[in-house]
Amino acid sequence: MRQTPFVYRRFLAIAGIVVAVATTACGLPAVGANNTPAYTPPAPVTADTVRAAFDNSTLQNGHFKLHGTIIKNKVYFTATGDGVYQLRPREALLMNLSVNTYSSLGVLRMTEIAIGTRIYIRVGNGKWSSTRESASPSAPTIYVGEEIMGTQGVWHAQSKVGSSVYDIWIRETDGYPVQLQYLSTGGKLIMNFNTYNKSPVINVPK
Repeated sequence: MRQTPFVYRRFLAIAGIVVAVATTACGLPAVGANNTPAYTPPAPVTADTVRAAFDNSTLQNGHFKLHGTIIKNKVYFTATGDGVYQLRPREALLMNLSVNTYSSLGVLRMTEIAIGTRIYIRVGNGKWSSTRESASPSAPTIYVGEEIMGTQGVWHAQSKVGSSVYDIWIRETDGYPVQLQYLSTGGKLIMNFNTYNKSPVINVPK
């Protein structure tokens, strides 16, 4: 079992780069009979068990829709887009973002890929640039509770790094992610997953 889910640290790192680029550019069993085993309560759900459910799931990749707000110097930039989180064969994160700069630059379109120890970024149709990932790994440390999203039961876990808070909602039936959220003084991003195991493999851009 992985000690630190990739998705948390990658999402945190990508969100930070998005802010920088955007602002720079712009039932119980019966008990009682002698031959009936006594009921054993299930183990309590914790942040660790939620993490294990995700790590041990059959997830290969998941496509998501993204929306949010980026804040810099009290100026708000709306962000929309989509992307893919890949767990196997190699952990990676792809995000296509459109950020409204509310300036002569118009809508800034960016693509980010996080894979290995590097983050690759391209603005519009420009060339790819890369930087080494610098975000500190952080596993979920808080189990918030059981919730319902749509018709699905989910486990909600949370992590905090400095002023940043990021949350994950994991489907109880199979450990698949349903939603991810990043919140800090720099803004808020929400990723809602809509399909699983259907996206092309993410590779290092050329």
